[in-house]
Amino acid sequence: MFSFLRREPQPNPYRGTLLGLVAGVAGVLAMGQYWVRVAPLLTPPSEDGDGGEKDSGPKADVNVISPFGQTHEPGESSTAAMGRIAYTTVTGRTPEKGTRTALSEAVHWGFGILSGAAFGLLTTRHSGRPGANVLTGAAFGAALWALNDETLVPLLGLQDGPKSSPASGHLNRLGAHVFYGAALGTALWTLDRVKPE
Repeated sequence: MFSFLRREPQPNPYRGTLLGLVAGVAGVLAMGQYWVRVAPLLTPPSEDGDGGEKDSGPKADVNVISPFGQTHEPGESSTAAMGRIAYTTVTGRTPEKGTRTALSEAVHWGFGILSGAAFGLLTTRHSGRPGANVLTGAAFGAALWALNDETLVPLLGLQDGPKSSPASGHLNRLGAHVFYGAALGTALWTLDRVKPE
């Protein structure tokens, strides 16, 4: 009768972000499975190195589009370059090989998990519940690929420009990001239904 007097519960604005952090783990795991199981079927190892994760080193026609020049080393992935640069900036020393591998993994996982948090925040409806599913997740993954992998990373010099990799390398990286996003969206959708408000 006096429904206007009833106070609706306020949604938790952080819920989608926190669930997205957890769902980001599922996305990173799915991306790893893509590189192990799907990428080798689409691109033979001799054509694109290790599936597009690392640059194959200097070439005569290196396509550097960064105003900063090439900030990655030959054969270094963009995540390894980011880890190396951060480590060198903080410590003033160049990391050893084992440390570089750990830093690359840390950057990869950190970016994947934080991207999951951003997805959870972006898809949270006015009710405070994420509006995520496999399709919105896959679209988010494709957007990450276009914005980060194809644009920001080359502009920062963390990998060579688009002409330095064959089309199959670009498609494989797109596929990996779509797998990431689809798993992220599915995990977030599931967590939203399993985890009570």
